[in-house]
Amino acid sequence: MRRRAGALTVTAAVLCLTSGCGVPPSGVIEVGEPATGMTLSKAVYFLDAESSLHAVARPEIPDANPVAAAVRELLAGPTPTESEYLTTALPPDLPQPEITVTAATILIRFPPGTPRLTSAALHQLTCTTALTTHPTRPRPAPPSDAAAAPRQTPPTIHITTPNTPPQPTPTPPTCL
Repeated sequence: MRRRAGALTVTAAVLCLTSGCGVPPSGVIEVGEPATGMTLSKAVYFLDAESSLHAVARPEIPDANPVAAAVRELLAGPTPTESEYLTTALPPDLPQPEITVTAATILIRFPPGTPRLTSAALHQLTCTTALTTHPTRPRPAPPSDAAAAPRQTPPTIHITTPNTPPQPTPTPPTCL
């Protein structure tokens, strides 16, 4: 009797697999154009264990000055989960700077009493600002007979601390 029950189970399994278990066949389902990649437009840059810049996405929060909003997010530091693998070179309790944005330049001016910023801290600020004003997108390759679209130039970023004249802060190539 046991042997017959085993044979029935195997037979039922074979029938189910070959018949589709009652799932009707379907035709081709159109879903539109393939995805071309996400746009990274709201993120802040922190440092990993090797002191390399690492972008961390942040939710979009409506603000009249998106650069100021991004800098506020950066100054808040990594979340508790992010701080397990990321850190910041920005001094703790760094005050919110005055930020002026024009088409060609962004001036980030810290108030008196602000400590000197390391190059790593400046890179975090510069990359976060550059991304906010100039989002990065994966670009599809142009057709072989077409010229590549000209790339827009991001604004020049000036970061100043007290008693330091504004100087253009080059955007590190690692954050472009």
